[in-house]
Amino acid sequence: MRVKLSYTVEEDAVLNESAKLVNLASDDMQHAIFLFNETQKVLKGEEIPDHNTVDVRRALEMIDDFRKALLNIDTRLSEVVEIVESYDEYQREQRSPPPTAAPTGRAKAQKE
Repeated sequence: MRVKLSYTVEEDAVLNESAKLVNLASDDMQHAIFLFNETQKVLKGEEIPDHNTVDVRRALEMIDDFRKALLNIDTRLSEVVEIVESYDEYQREQRSPPPTAAPTGRAKAQKE
């Protein structure tokens, strides 16, 4: 079960904190790379030298683990994208001047 966590940081620390969140996926990334390489060896029968046999059950388990690692990475990156996009939107709003209210019909009539 996934649980949503929430905490605050200073505005100028948002991107650095986002980088830290990306780094939290490093273990899954390393595991995914390992599984990427090892799964190919198992499927080619290269896992046990001089046997050239394919352990299909092990290959399927490794592929499943690989997919889970990739899902964890994707989930983490999606969370970071949401944070960075929200931060970028906030920054753009801060740089643009506030919209001025258009005069109403009554105000126009009084001006003329």
